[in-house]
Amino acid sequence: MKISFDKLQKLWSGQDDFRLRELTCGIPLHVVCLDTMCDDAKVSAFVLQPLAYMTVSNLKEVEKKLAVGTGVRRPPNLYSAIEDFTNGYTLLFDDKDDCISVDTRTVIGRSIAEPPTSMVMRGPREGFVEDLKVNITLLRKRLKTPNLKIINITVGKYTNTAVAVCYIDGIADTGVVNDAVQRLQSVKVDGVLDSSYLARYLDVQRTFLFRRVGCTEKPDIAVGKMLEGRLTVIVDGSPMVLTLPYLFVEDMQSPGDYYENSVMTALSRMLRFISVIASVLLPSLYVCLQVYNYQIIPLRFLITVLNASEAIPFSPLTEMAMVLIIFDILREANLRMPSAVGISLSLVGAIVLGDAAVQAGLLGAPAVMIGALSGIGLFTLPDNTLILSLLRLAVTFIGGVMGLFGVIISALIIVVYLASMQEYKTPFLAPFTPDIPRDRQDALMQRPVPSMKKRPKSIPNKNADRRD
Repeated sequence: MKISFDKLQKLWSGQDDFRLRELTCGIPLHVVCLDTMCDDAKVSAFVLQPLAYMTVSNLKEVEKKLAVGTGVRRPPNLYSAIEDFTNGYTLLFDDKDDCISVDTRTVIGRSIAEPPTSMVMRGPREGFVEDLKVNITLLRKRLKTPNLKIINITVGKYTNTAVAVCYIDGIADTGVVNDAVQRLQSVKVDGVLDSSYLARYLDVQRTFLFRRVGCTEKPDIAVGKMLEGRLTVIVDGSPMVLTLPYLFVEDMQSPGDYYENSVMTALSRMLRFISVIASVLLPSLYVCLQVYNYQIIPLRFLITVLNASEAIPFSPLTEMAMVLIIFDILREANLRMPSAVGISLSLVGAIVLGDAAVQAGLLGAPAVMIGALSGIGLFTLPDNTLILSLLRLAVTFIGGVMGLFGVIISALIIVVYLASMQEYKTPFLAPFTPDIPRDRQDALMQRPVPSMKKRPKSIPNKNADRRD
């Protein structure tokens, strides 16, 4: 649509933050901006003061002489002019409806700090913030190369949210980049308020279990993934940066793994893997062994369990289901309460409520202990806590109905389901299914950094060598 000052003025007529100045500097000019989105000091220094000492014959000369403004450009159409206007640019119109925009955006947001979801003992403590420009700067700070490419996209009918797709040219696979960009450009939605909105569109198979798009709040982790051939998606207004493609094994990795000794890192990852398996299967094994396969339990342990649960009025399945549901309710309440109250709530719920239930004979001590151990194990993978909690409850019900056979079948179904998923040319369970020996250097075990000479084969990339 052709640029028109009258159309722009009509769209914002009656808005309290709409500002209009009529100036003459050889030609009549209309200077418009949104007071809530612009910095008054920048409008004065970059636009009004230079125009006061300027004499020109057309708007092109104004564009050339506004040297103090670093972001001076000419919108190609009315939609681009409106996008600049709503993002904090000041627009200059002449009597011929020609237009230029000057960057006078105000900076509003929190300062760079360590992200609360990715704290580390060693390593960088910078985290992404809600400003797109700052987040790109954090990437540029670590990737001082012209090969860092950025594709800018605007998504959302009303929010006009700025989105940046970042990748390293010469490493990232062009097909994966183009596929992701096309998916983002095809998004038709009223508004995008956070990167999680776009994660659902980038998930090709739209799986309801296990996220298929990675996210991080740490620039060093994002850069590390880009150096392996991945791309990042930065959304203005969100501190969570998306990464593609994504592997299940990344859930076992921690931001601090690459700054610690490789042996200790391997031990930590194995503990996370064991804790996740135990948290999902332990309640179901407790139920099915107590109901169907009690002969497998060692005699002394069996006697202890029977003595502790003989007065319980509920079946083992009902008892364990009650324990798991109570712990899930406590977790949800703890997340939504203020931090000071949440700590007290968790202590009261876990200690007082659990002890009272055991003393009253409603729940057995072994069931409470199994539920607590399972709940603790879930938090080793904080991003998948809700999904694993759902799987834990489902497998427990199946184990209570079908016994040990049902638990084994459930575990096999989960593994087959994970192995069947493939997105952006990357198998979800790589490097184990399919078997890629080279990629095991940074899977559950971790080799020392100097020995990692090749990029992951499971991640599509153009250059497999890490060193020239």
